[in-house]
Amino acid sequence: MKVEQILEYQKLDKEMFKLEKELRDNPHKKKANSLHETMKTAQERSVKLEEKAGNTLAEIDKVKKQLKTQQEKMAEFMAKDLNALSKQEVEKIASLKDKLAQNLQILEKNLTALAETVNSVLADFNKTIKTFNASKEDFAKCKAEYDRDAKTVEEKKKEVANKLSAIGKEIDGGIMEAYQKRRKENIFPVVVPLMEEGKGSYFCGGCRTQLSFASINKINDEGFANCDHCRRIIYKK
Repeated sequence: MKVEQILEYQKLDKEMFKLEKELRDNPHKKKANSLHETMKTAQERSVKLEEKAGNTLAEIDKVKKQLKTQQEKMAEFMAKDLNALSKQEVEKIASLKDKLAQNLQILEKNLTALAETVNSVLADFNKTIKTFNASKEDFAKCKAEYDRDAKTVEEKKKEVANKLSAIGKEIDGGIMEAYQKRRKENIFPVVVPLMEEGKGSYFCGGCRTQLSFASINKINDEGFANCDHCRRIIYKK
């Protein structure tokens, strides 16, 4: 293996790594993602609020019908000529009127509570819609800025990718395959030098793990070996 070629490849790949990280850590992208989540949450909440408002309005209609029925019954009792009734009948009507009055009072309270619920739901719904619209507007701005940044970075990535492709063709296929495998595992740098600390004590230049005699012999014979621990490609300077 020509160490110079793989090191040059790694040097360019480091640029690619930085460009990829720049895209991942782009502040406009992060903000846009956050705003998108806010929009999603607001949209889901608005649907639930609409459903709650619909159910509450249906309950109001139901209570209104019950109230109307009770009022009609009360009017019917009030229209009776008590002088034409017996004492027992009058007492019975009085008792029923009291129950109707209680029912009317309860229904009126329920109606008031439901009306307050509807007003609260509508206020919450309007607030949620405002949040959604504001987030949507900010999201569009952030996305536009990210797209501009991404375009610039992608152009740089394309230049680096072309250079990587050209150099990669000159490197042994097995080495490139091992390199790309480590790269996909977010191990960087992939190619590291053999480190010597004290006489006869050799370490991986990446993870600092002491190498076996078999790995050291392979480096001496073939020019490189994979670290037993981190699987980086180790070369001898």
